[in-house]
Amino acid sequence: MRGATPQRRRPAGLLLDMDGLLVDTEALWFEAERAATERYGGCLPDEAEAALLGVDTDTMLGLLRTRYGASADAETLRRAVLEELGGRLARSRALPGAAELVEAAAAAGLRCAVVSNSPAGVVEASLAPHPWARHLRVRVSADDASNPKPAPDLYLESLRRLALSPGECVAFEDSPVGAQAAIAAGLLCLGVAHDAAQAAALRQVTPHVLRSLGAARRWLALDGSDDASG
Repeated sequence: MRGATPQRRRPAGLLLDMDGLLVDTEALWFEAERAATERYGGCLPDEAEAALLGVDTDTMLGLLRTRYGASADAETLRRAVLEELGGRLARSRALPGAAELVEAAAAAGLRCAVVSNSPAGVVEASLAPHPWARHLRVRVSADDASNPKPAPDLYLESLRRLALSPGECVAFEDSPVGAQAAIAAGLLCLGVAHDAAQAAALRQVTPHVLRSLGAARRWLALDGSDDASG
């Protein structure tokens, strides 16, 4: 799954998506969306997971109602999804390499931010079980901008809070929606793909795709290795 990865360098800032990149919450979101949809008479098939990957909450609710048959109004459905999700986030697990990447970035003095399409409460609950998340004090959520990803607003707000320019930072994303947002903000965006289908989808937006967070750490020269291809 190697892409045309640009020459490795250590930036001043690191902008990180959360769901599906640092924390394995995508499956938990899908479980919650399915339960809420079924509660209101709809049906969410397995193949719907790809369509919902990385989208903001309002877009997700619209799809559950118009495409998958949930009969509730948007606000009722929102409450149902978040209610179903809440109990599941306590068992969210860190994705392989997340702790090492964040700890290494902090030790190297990089300014880091989480940039998520999830609401602030979900961001806090998702990161709460993970000790390494203490380094990620700048957390920009869907509540912090009028336009979620794929608009650049969340990334622009992250840059403002870090007091850095796009050229001083690198973004890492696992979804095409997120990668579009990062690129629209003027950032170099490296995709991180866990399988070939995800890599192919990311390459529709960015040619720079890595196969793990370990490879991301090596590309950032945060592990002392000379091999950035991993």
